[in-house]
Amino acid sequence: MTWWSQEVLALSRRWLLMILRERLNLLFSILQPAVWLVFFAGALGGAVDPRVVGTPDYIAFAVPGIIAFTVVGNGVSAAMPLLFDKETGYLDKLLSMPIRRSSLIVSRFVFQIGMNGAQVLVILLVALALGVRPATGLLGVLAILFATALLTLALTAAAMALACAVPSHGTFFAITGFASLPLLFMSNAFVPLTAMPGWMEAIARLNPLTYAIEAMRLLVLNGWSGGVPLSLAALIAASALLLAVGSWQFARQTSERIA
Repeated sequence: MTWWSQEVLALSRRWLLMILRERLNLLFSILQPAVWLVFFAGALGGAVDPRVVGTPDYIAFAVPGIIAFTVVGNGVSAAMPLLFDKETGYLDKLLSMPIRRSSLIVSRFVFQIGMNGAQVLVILLVALALGVRPATGLLGVLAILFATALLTLALTAAAMALACAVPSHGTFFAITGFASLPLLFMSNAFVPLTAMPGWMEAIARLNPLTYAIEAMRLLVLNGWSGGVPLSLAALIAASALLLAVGSWQFARQTSERIA
């Protein structure tokens, strides 16, 4: 276990050093979600009926949606280093080293959870400056970070599984570009489920984003209601399923490369 944790930390440090070399990229990556919150939610707030969203404060309603939007984008970018390592042959070099293959994927999870956590804190700080006060206080912020981590695991695992399966980065970007926005808008990110057509609501209820957003929205608007544990339980189940699929696909593809 000690050697494995050292491998994970060493590989996580590699991801960190890569992004620190591009400081403008790091700065804009952290600040961009806050800009979305200010301009997107601020612009739509006057056009949305408070009776439909259940609150007169649309910015507070949209905070979980902006967080989910950020995690979706980061889930796609999380798989890009693996994709380019595969194409350049560096992944084969890593696989030839005496390290566990699980440390490769876990290190990416650790890095992404840290990055997403920093972005979520910036979003919440900007929301605080705009007058949003989470109903659950500081403990609720920790619960939001926990929900974000679960969603990060799910989407990063799915993206990494796709990166392992596709033949080139062109195919990867084509699929993720096609799927990302429908995944976001087929959820309750910016409108409640009750405002959707029946067919769209049915699809949204199968979307892991819906349960992550619902848990975070309840924590921001309503407090510790009974819906929070149910939404988190559904999110945990979806994350475990996607993590299992992603791990299986990664193990299968890397085994073939070794062979």
